[in-house]
Amino acid sequence: MSSDIVDLSRPHRATVRLLATLGLASFSFMLLFVLSGAWGRIDQVHELVPAGSPEAQLGADHPGETVHIAGATAGVVVGAAGLIGLIIHPQRAGSATHAGAAAIAMMLTTGVVGDPDNHGGQGLLIDPAFLLLALPPLAAAAAAHPWHAWRQGGIRRPHLLVLAALGLPWVWYGIDQGLMQRNTWPPMADSHHQAHWYAMSVLAFLVVLVIAAASLHGRGWRPAATTAGTAAIALAIAALVEPSSASALSPVWASLAAAWGTAILVVTWRATQHIDQSGHPFDGTASEPEAPGTTAT
Repeated sequence: MSSDIVDLSRPHRATVRLLATLGLASFSFMLLFVLSGAWGRIDQVHELVPAGSPEAQLGADHPGETVHIAGATAGVVVGAAGLIGLIIHPQRAGSATHAGAAAIAMMLTTGVVGDPDNHGGQGLLIDPAFLLLALPPLAAAAAAHPWHAWRQGGIRRPHLLVLAALGLPWVWYGIDQGLMQRNTWPPMADSHHQAHWYAMSVLAFLVVLVIAAASLHGRGWRPAATTAGTAAIALAIAALVEPSSASALSPVWASLAAAWGTAILVVTWRATQHIDQSGHPFDGTASEPEAPGTTAT
């Protein structure tokens, strides 16, 4: 049995698949809601009420839906990639780590946003409903027991861990977006604040955590690195296209984000192509047996 995969019984794999399916639905729910609003598929209120903050007025004046469409789409793709990976191959530790990183990103955003049913989130520290959405993907990741593989290999791709550290400015962006969301509630403040900044905060935490997760030992890491790097580039391009958006990165930061995302894709490609002295790829997955009842990809 390869140390890149975790030996799970058939009933255990079925449990992981079930949790990952639930996690896919719960993780995607709010992001798809934001996409529907950004595309005008659902009705939103178009008046700024007195409770609206300066941030709410800024959002009303500069909606920046291009940026939010890019951000919410990227968030769905990055998070879903790990959960779909678990549904297909529940024994892959890399997919479990990816899914767990997505859940933690949601939990971090929930803490920053607070309770959106109260003015400024001051009534409660968090919204329990937002927290509940993060629990199924977290449970799916934990049920797959990825730490069994981590104990075998630890940090397998240190270059990706370095890139995750270089991406820490995304954390500042995620906190900023989450606080903007916190300061614009209740949702009736204007048409723009039906969790749009929440989605941007999730994405910001997500890209850093997923890249860090991809550095760990475990098969299934490529979708994590590839989707996260592509997400950074997509958001950078959207910010350059619509720089007036309240969620847009400045041109300098957008350029740096695009360079960072490109570096991730390059490192991922080189790690995949590198051949060690034994003739196996750098990630150690070639010619290694899969868990019983699965097919190698």
